[in-house]
Amino acid sequence: MTGTLDNQTLVPGIMEAIRSRILRGDLPAGSRLPQADLALALRVSPVPLREALRGLEAEGLISFLPHKGAIVTPVTVGEIQEVQELAMAIELALVPLAIKRMTKDDFHLLRALGAEMDKGAHSPDAVIEFYRVMFQPAGRPMMLRVLENLIWRTVRFFPVMQAVRASSRRVSPTREDMIRAFEAGDPEAARRVLFDFHQVRAEAVMEAIRKGH
Repeated sequence: MTGTLDNQTLVPGIMEAIRSRILRGDLPAGSRLPQADLALALRVSPVPLREALRGLEAEGLISFLPHKGAIVTPVTVGEIQEVQELAMAIELALVPLAIKRMTKDDFHLLRALGAEMDKGAHSPDAVIEFYRVMFQPAGRPMMLRVLENLIWRTVRFFPVMQAVRASSRRVSPTREDMIRAFEAGDPEAARRVLFDFHQVRAEAVMEAIRKGH
């Protein structure tokens, strides 16, 4: 029982440590993760490390290959496109449900979060919080959880996204354009702006991947 409880405490911390290294680019996509070396570097035993790696596999960050062990899952254009399509299907379905229930406080918070993101606070947690504020009023918690999981799947894309973000920050439509479209209360107009906002940025990321960024 004690070992189980210890693992429950250790595993999330190990996952966060490895996830952070992937996000910072210290563990590049496609790189091998020798478990003995990783356990030594993190000062943990093999059992909770394996559990943590399996958890990261469920998030799509780690893959286990026959005869090669664990690697950081390679980023592909196909995956980016699929994540984009899934996220957009959910977001576009949530727009008409959320838009009629959003308050002035919601829009104030969205602008504050957007300003922080524009300054560089663009971690998965920051992105999730932005879309949680935007779509929580829809009253569809399961759909929101799926959307949050999809955002976590983009962790590996973040180094590429950082490279294209400076050039796309002021590309129309901007995040402020999206907030204004929601504020105006027209679901179809908000859907169009939301789609265009995501599409132009996804295309920039996919182009960077094609060029071998």
